[in-house]
Amino acid sequence: NKVLVLTVENRNKGNQTPYEYLDGKNESERWRAFVAWVEGNKNYRETKRRNLLRKEFGAEAAQEFRERHLTDTRYIAREFKRMVETHLQLADGKESRCVVVSGQLTAYLRTRWGFIKVRADGDLHHALDAAVVAACSRSMVKRLSDYSRRGELEYARGTHVDPESGEVLDLEALRKLDGYFPTPWPYFRDEVVAWLSPAPADGLAKLDHYSEELLQTIQPVRVSRAPTRRGLGAAHQETIRSAKYLADGKSAVKTPLTSLKLADLPKIVSYDDPRNLPLIDAIAERLRAHGDDGKKAFKEPLYKPSAPGKNAPIIRTVSLLDTQKSGIPIRGGIANNGDMLRVDIFTDGKRFHAVPLYVADAVKDELPNRAVVAFKPEEEWTVMDDNYTFLFSLHANDWIRVSQKGKEPIEGYFAMVHRGTGNVNIWTHDRKQSVGKNGQIEGIGIKTALSVEKFHVDFLGRLYKVQQEVRKPLKSKS
Repeated sequence: NKVLVLTVENRNKGNQTPYEYLDGKNESERWRAFVAWVEGNKNYRETKRRNLLRKEFGAEAAQEFRERHLTDTRYIAREFKRMVETHLQLADGKESRCVVVSGQLTAYLRTRWGFIKVRADGDLHHALDAAVVAACSRSMVKRLSDYSRRGELEYARGTHVDPESGEVLDLEALRKLDGYFPTPWPYFRDEVVAWLSPAPADGLAKLDHYSEELLQTIQPVRVSRAPTRRGLGAAHQETIRSAKYLADGKSAVKTPLTSLKLADLPKIVSYDDPRNLPLIDAIAERLRAHGDDGKKAFKEPLYKPSAPGKNAPIIRTVSLLDTQKSGIPIRGGIANNGDMLRVDIFTDGKRFHAVPLYVADAVKDELPNRAVVAFKPEEEWTVMDDNYTFLFSLHANDWIRVSQKGKEPIEGYFAMVHRGTGNVNIWTHDRKQSVGKNGQIEGIGIKTALSVEKFHVDFLGRLYKVQQEVRKPLKSKS
């Protein structure tokens, strides 16, 4: 049931149904428009319409969804195995050497060999599974079958472990029995754990078969990611803001009451006007009574405070002021810039300057030359003239290293540049959630950095420094 959608909308929707994302529960305007569009689209069959407008997605529907996709996954896995066996020429010339290891067996071996898979620890859990699968050869499968056939596992569960409580009744006997469980080679677990650590040489030095010379060459495992260099995305954000307050570096945008928080009230247009005080007090009273939850507070309609006997209108939205440093004029208003295609880095020999390039620039086929200056509107950003040297362009998932005075260098995959400050965000290579904010280190200042370097990352995670690039033009159809 694929549907053509904007990338940013699909990203914002996340793991929600359209009904949940568009606030169908409160019959929002967006949801009603979506329903009308789906029901009016004659190219969609009834089943597709029903799925797009589905309001309930319970356990039964989720199970059906999982089973359908598992079937697809099995088919894809079989086809991939066939392609490997058909087209991959192995060094020893033997055929049909592609060993398929089920997810259930992988999980079983991972547990029995003493590995703990924690997805929040980052993407290296894929490397862990790869090591387990790689170690599960045909001979290993046979050894596992022999082990199971002897009934030793059942004996362990029945004799040494209480089947109801899981309590170990005979620890020494169970350890002795576990010692017979097949492992790929001695100290296999210690070796894999060491390789996946931030300093693998320290752990591998404890093993006999790693020489001092070899240990000197070992580097940590680095997740390899492909840079995103496609010129795709929205030229500007969907919301069109009032340009009436641009002289003060601000814009106003209509905001539903259901989205308000108490902290938003001072941002309401004409907040200081005494004539608006009764309405603002009424909004604040609702929010306080419902724990600052706008959806609960305005589930029932709010009427504008009026004199007795007057027909008071329903208030559904208010206009909030927000800082507006840049944007694109649209139909008498202004919209925030859309997706950022890349960031060009310049230097004057002392400092580094970031020039953001947006989809709108590609549409206009213009190459901007203004570098971000903190807390100034776009027209006041520094112009990159002949006094500045272009170094390189940064796309999403380009590897960069920033060295700052008195600090350890920060490196990782480029995520974004802040439009207001020129600082950059960097993803850790494995996106370990305990580092930074869910794997992203935010607000790294590059302007006064000692150095900003870009690297290419090959398939094996090895780094190659980029010495100099030529600034490429934007192409709207790239």
